[in-house]
Amino acid sequence: MKNKTETILLKGNFYKEILDEYKQKIISKLGDLSKYRIAIFYFKTKNNNYFSINQKKIFESIGLKVESIFTKTQKEFIGLIKQYSSDEKTVGINVELPLPKNFDISCLYEIPVDKDLDCLNPVNYFNFMTIGNIENTITPSVANAVILMMRHYNIEFEKKDIVILGRSLYTGLAIAHILIKFNSTVQILNEYSKDLKHKCKNADIIISATGKVNLINREFVNENSVVIDVGFEVVNGKIKGDVDIDNVKGIAKAVSIVPGGIGLLCNLSTIINLYKLITKYRT
Repeated sequence: MKNKTETILLKGNFYKEILDEYKQKIISKLGDLSKYRIAIFYFKTKNNNYFSINQKKIFESIGLKVESIFTKTQKEFIGLIKQYSSDEKTVGINVELPLPKNFDISCLYEIPVDKDLDCLNPVNYFNFMTIGNIENTITPSVANAVILMMRHYNIEFEKKDIVILGRSLYTGLAIAHILIKFNSTVQILNEYSKDLKHKCKNADIIISATGKVNLINREFVNENSVVIDVGFEVVNGKIKGDVDIDNVKGIAKAVSIVPGGIGLLCNLSTIINLYKLITKYRT
């Protein structure tokens, strides 16, 4: 009888050591951080605003002031973006996605390139896609989080076959763009893709960003599979991911946990982006 695989659980708690490093770097550029602020916009659309709440916590943990701003109309949103953009004490602006249905994505263009914490401005996103070295560009936080996770656990992702489930601009597509920079072969799949389970099972790495709870089970993986769970939903007050961890444990080589995995590294990635922004635009 074949022994079960000892599945490695990939956790994001190592972010703390990197956070301290970037805190010191940011202090070396700005000095007293309590003089500066971060503006975070949220809309009460889904998932109890965990993103904006946790973003606020991480920026406050390094000493920055944070203003959480709720807006109902696109006109009000754009007006406040412009207001914070012109304030020299505001060093970063972020927006919790998804946008409300009555908002057009073009409103994100109002976020200035020099204060864009999550690569939401199309100029920053274009630079992210076209510039090879991610160390020199603002990167979507979820894409950078995936790289941080794999590097920390010494998971080889260069020149690998990688399947991504999910095709949204700032998650699935952003993750694909960052992996292509490392010469990986990337397939972006969705619910209409043929032979979905077969394609996942034959990939070196599976990255799921659909928001469909427990989508990935043992039928999607083999003993060499590395599964990165980018999914996030709140079900009955509990945070759930795309991967049924209990179902794939003992089969997959490694799987990231939710909560406590990629989400922590997304928060860290906006801190890294802040350092890049102030280094490029304020010195």
